[in-house]
Amino acid sequence: MKITYISHATLLIEIGQVKIVTDPWVKGTAYCNQWYLFPRAIEPHLIEQADYVLFSHGHEDHLHPPSLQMINTRAQLFYPYSWFGGTCEFFNVLGFQSVREIKSEETVELTKNIRVTYLANNLDTVMVIEAEGQVIVNINDALPSASAAMIGYFVRKIKSRWPKIDYLFSSYGGASYFPNTVHAPEKNDVEIAQTREVFFLKNFCRIADSLSPECAIPFGSDFILLDDNQRWINTTKFPRYKIKEFYEEYAPSSKVKIIEAYPGDKLEQGAISQLSPYHQWSANLLDRIDEEYAEEIAEKRTIRKINDEEVKKLFAQVEQHVVGMQDIIPPGIRSKIKFSIEISDAVSENILTIDFRQAKVQFSQSQIPPLDIDLRIEIKSTTLLYAIQNEWGGDAIIIGYGAEIFLSNTEVLDLEFENYCIRLLSRYPNTRKYLKKTPLRTLKYLWSDKIKRNNLVYAAFGMKHKVIDYFDKQLAERSLWLSKSKCEVCKACNI
Repeated sequence: MKITYISHATLLIEIGQVKIVTDPWVKGTAYCNQWYLFPRAIEPHLIEQADYVLFSHGHEDHLHPPSLQMINTRAQLFYPYSWFGGTCEFFNVLGFQSVREIKSEETVELTKNIRVTYLANNLDTVMVIEAEGQVIVNINDALPSASAAMIGYFVRKIKSRWPKIDYLFSSYGGASYFPNTVHAPEKNDVEIAQTREVFFLKNFCRIADSLSPECAIPFGSDFILLDDNQRWINTTKFPRYKIKEFYEEYAPSSKVKIIEAYPGDKLEQGAISQLSPYHQWSANLLDRIDEEYAEEIAEKRTIRKINDEEVKKLFAQVEQHVVGMQDIIPPGIRSKIKFSIEISDAVSENILTIDFRQAKVQFSQSQIPPLDIDLRIEIKSTTLLYAIQNEWGGDAIIIGYGAEIFLSNTEVLDLEFENYCIRLLSRYPNTRKYLKKTPLRTLKYLWSDKIKRNNLVYAAFGMKHKVIDYFDKQLAERSLWLSKSKCEVCKACNI
């Protein structure tokens, strides 16, 4: 078995003559040109002749159509079964005819000697590959943001079935607009962002220490932002070359080998061949960005401004969307909200204010936002359109850092105004509608996902103490990350 680290969460696993590729994103951008691969893939062409492609989930940095289209259409695709349909049809349009959806805890045989098992955590999935007496556990994004109870649940499940693990791959950093692009009075953006990265890294260490693989490889965080007002976020990520030292302090008695890998490196028999040129720059990796992305940075700084007519057309679409989506905000909270959207690439009259404080939602266009708004959302026209026009388009904001949110005060934190306003500018699938539209598929999904099924049963009968939280509550605590100091956050999160 030979493993080549291609880029981000993309691996090429070669077992004899069989080639398996995971979560292909090897070129181009993701989330409306917000995310750029870094470090870049050294050998993106290696994915072209894949026999099998395994997807952990459907986020664009794991299921990237331009990268997927590099792969020969004879490849067999495997994707986690979920409550929403359309997956097979999507892949078919791209030319792939052999597509299979795998249910949680289902094991499939790729060949006589290669087995793959999927373990779902909500919409993310752990992928376990067994071959030649070796075991690869690919956590990707499924657990680093999970609650301690959820991590413990998966660790026990994995260890009971695969007590000896050879390779563990897991992401180790954050990927969400919150709290980095939410700006509140007196919040120190840099310190809070750095603290949150350490939070995720500690979960990586917890997972590695608990599963005790021979080797643990941090990956899945190979992206940067290039907009001038967001490049500071790149500097807050925990340096990869320091992860081994951090882990040894976290688990001093652990025998797990932490491997610092970069695109182009190869793993075989527990040893790494450091073939990537990025090793020579590991301590000063970010210094490479200006050189490697000089053309893209220049392009970012010369964005075409949309004219007044285009702004009016955009705002008309936004108003129609908001009216149709306003019910996602509870009435008692909605009636308190007044916020503005500022189009960053517009010439003039680029602010749309949405006022829910009236008996009927009111819209007004202006050059300057009103003084009495709760928050202002700064966003590009292309990102906003993508978010409201596509079913999963909100990912461009929520994952892709596609908007900057400025809170007028911290009094609105407990009511999560910022969270509701961002979700108002998206069009995520509605679970209830899907349940009515495809009840058999939804029930089949719930039946195959033991955690989700049990959570629903326990919640239905009021047994809340038995419900396992998918996400860590501390990560979702708005007031903690937006109004507290670094020391207060560290104390609350035991960092």
